[in-house]
Amino acid sequence: VRPEECLDYADMVCVGEGEASLVELAKRIKEGKNYYDIRGIWFKDKLKIIKNQVAPLILKLDAIPYQDYGFKTHYILDKGYFYQMDAGRLNRDWSATYTTMATRGCPFGCSYCCNNTFNKMYAEQKLIRKRSTNNIMRELVEVKEALPFIDCILFDDDAFLLYSESEIYEFCKRYKREIGLQLQITGVAPSTLTRTKLSFLVDAGLITIKMGIQSASERTKRLYRRFHSNHQVEKAARMINEFKDKIKMPHYDIILDNPWETDEDLIETLMFLTKIPPPYQVQYFSLTFYPGTELYEKAKRDGIITNDLQDVYRKDYYNFKKTYLKRLFFLLNEYAFYGVAISPKQMFLLTNRKIIQMKMHLLLYIIFKVGTYPLKMKRLNNLLYEGYKDIKNGNWVTIRKKFFRWF
Repeated sequence: VRPEECLDYADMVCVGEGEASLVELAKRIKEGKNYYDIRGIWFKDKLKIIKNQVAPLILKLDAIPYQDYGFKTHYILDKGYFYQMDAGRLNRDWSATYTTMATRGCPFGCSYCCNNTFNKMYAEQKLIRKRSTNNIMRELVEVKEALPFIDCILFDDDAFLLYSESEIYEFCKRYKREIGLQLQITGVAPSTLTRTKLSFLVDAGLITIKMGIQSASERTKRLYRRFHSNHQVEKAARMINEFKDKIKMPHYDIILDNPWETDEDLIETLMFLTKIPPPYQVQYFSLTFYPGTELYEKAKRDGIITNDLQDVYRKDYYNFKKTYLKRLFFLLNEYAFYGVAISPKQMFLLTNRKIIQMKMHLLLYIIFKVGTYPLKMKRLNNLLYEGYKDIKNGNWVTIRKKFFRWF
């Protein structure tokens, strides 16, 4: 999104989708031909920058080769020595989850997201593209054969559920029959989730789903250009909760540290989260301003960003400003993780202005915080019991995975 800046450190940079551009570049270098006019690539030529137009979007995603996990041409540096990669080394150092994408593009273009920039870059082209079920299955069959230790497939798309119900049905039918591994879906938008789609996916092996909420404040949602109603979000969350006995707890995303948000905005989101049925886990992110997005430009205009290096590039989106209301977000998450809800009435007391003015809120917070300890002990006992059963049954692969997950 900032090719000029990248060219301070490189001789050429790819702008936009680059598969076709990079193949053309390699071809011309091999043939000794001039390559400075290749679309999708900018070049630094002495004191000037050659700026070419972006290449057209690839409309037929089935034409793109799969990720290459063949071992014959792959080598790694390990403890000072080069080794040819093999399944054993990959299994040792890599998760047992294989990540891929079935779609490209996002129809929403939220003001904080890189898609806000990419969508403008390709404003007159077809943004949303989907792979065929045949193409997806061929990839997963190959991966399953090449990496036999894989036990889960993760689709990390921006909008996987843009597939229609009939397309999801066809995918799930074949996935269950031909792949049969656990399934994870991220990038779920409330407006694209239906009970029919979800039931198909659960039957096919879905174990985890992740949905973006970001905020329940109407003012903040307008700023973020997120037009899902709170009713839609709550309906989607309750729909997911109907399958809680068949899937692991869902993950929901919330953005904090928004400099334009007021305490009232945060309380609006806190109160909304009390309506979502547990168990669930919220992943909180400190708002980061990505260059080229609408929110980045607003932050520059408002004087919030004064130094890109410090305020943008070195920003840690897991490092939150410590305030009382932020603590409530994490407190609520602790309870929800253990399947217990903080009720709207309880949250009202924790956020009540008069109680805060009387300095009674901290006592209430401590009481609720202490209330999490029995829940943690119960969870620890369950983990120890599960570990004992795994040891007794000799499930050493499971033990190893759990150990690295928790430690």
